Amino acid sequence: MSLQKTIVRPIQFSGVGLHTGLTANVTIKPAPENFGIQFCRTDINPTLYIPARSHNVSNTDRSTTIKKHDAEVITVEHLLSAFYALGVDNALVEIDNKEVPILDGSSKFYLDSLTDENIIELQQSKKRYIIHDVIEWKDDQTGAEYIFLPHEDFSVTCLIDFPSKMIKHQYAVLNDIKEYAEEIGTAKTFCFLHEIEFLYNKGLIKGGNLNNALVFSESALSKEKIQWLAKTFHQSANSIPEMGILNPLYQTFDNEAARHKLLDVIGDLALTQTYFKGKLIAYKPGHTSNSKFAQFLSEKYIDVMAEHSF
Repeated sequence: MSLQKTIVRPIQFSGVGLHTGLTANVTIKPAPENFGIQFCRTDINPTLYIPARSHNVSNTDRSTTIKKHDAEVITVEHLLSAFYALGVDNALVEIDNKEVPILDGSSKFYLDSLTDENIIELQQSKKRYIIHDVIEWKDDQTGAEYIFLPHEDFSVTCLIDFPSKMIKHQYAVLNDIKEYAEEIGTAKTFCFLHEIEFLYNKGLIKGGNLNNALVFSESALSKEKIQWLAKTFHQSANSIPEMGILNPLYQTFDNEAARHKLLDVIGDLALTQTYFKGKLIAYKPGHTSNSKFAQFLSEKYIDVMAEHSF
């Protein structure tokens, strides 16, 4: 029998949100059995708890946002992904602004902080679901497809397909959740150069820089564009190449884009607050389709069928 887990000591960190550019102070605290993962906006009076559940997802534009009443928390997926990978079922995440700091664009900080010494078992069994039959789901709007197959453990294969000569077709595989920290958790978020100006003008990525996201450029940049990037993201113009990966020193893997998409899949799947035994194959996943798939699993299988346990 696998038992629920929480943390032993609070973890504190601060940083800037990728999309809002707002600074937030975050404290992750221990929580009791069956509490789940809940966020608390401490800057709102009275304070409000927002469970990290798929039915609380309110926005998936470039990240996953959860909301309750008028309070929201943006970009929860990287933290949720680390919680899931480390088996942390219960935690209270206090935050004094509306976006979780992007940090280095991956889950590395959480993995370094949530060590074995700071994770403790509780007395209640984990909420688990065993995939006995093939589950298929497709998002007709985005073209994303998900297949959950029976398997002896939890594994994920992620396939991405961008109209890009730099990324093209990529895939990443996580055969064992124990390999997450080494194989997936350090993969940074990414975007294409042509998206940056559009997103910036939409009021997004205000906290982005070339240290917390990989930026791909498929054509040579003008001097004016390099100057704009340098000014906008507080970089030296001399450090930005004319094309390719604009920050190659921060790339860890050749297929980092696919690995980060896999990280996101796990983070959004964590919105079910259920651990799965099965092999998940995700084709062209994104936050919108990920959260819809999590909602589909919750409504059709988890919430209406008897729980399965090992």
